[in-house]
Amino acid sequence: MSHPLAYANQSLYHASILLSGWQRALTEENLPERQITLAYAPAVQTRLLDSYGWLLLAACRIRQAPDKPPHSVRDLPTLPAGLVHPAEVETCAQLEQGGWVAALQAPLTETPAVRRSDSLAVEQGISREQFEDWSQKLVSLAQQIADAVDES
Repeated sequence: MSHPLAYANQSLYHASILLSGWQRALTEENLPERQITLAYAPAVQTRLLDSYGWLLLAACRIRQAPDKPPHSVRDLPTLPAGLVHPAEVETCAQLEQGGWVAALQAPLTETPAVRRSDSLAVEQGISREQFEDWSQKLVSLAQQIADAVDES
């Protein structure tokens, strides 16, 4: 396993610990949900974005890991002349333009998701469930990139 791929998995693991703590705080603490959400969301987002950046580096087959991962395709190191980014990176670039990665990269709002008691609809905002979904998508992306690295 390349170093960036190992770092991506470590960041995903740390995000899962934070998500578990977030869920536990929501169910066990006698604190306002909004405050718990605002306390956990930035840390989880950072860990997920770090994982995403490490995955980008792994997809590019970069073995010398930087101190901090990039958080977008445009922040990747320049490739030597004549080389192009792998297909996985191009797919990520598209997801940054309007897919789930763009939503993960978006600045957090101060408003957590709110569910009205008379509706199943959830208004825009931060929710633990959304971060859980992004985490699962990153796990799938990690597997795709690991498979591609193994095949090369």
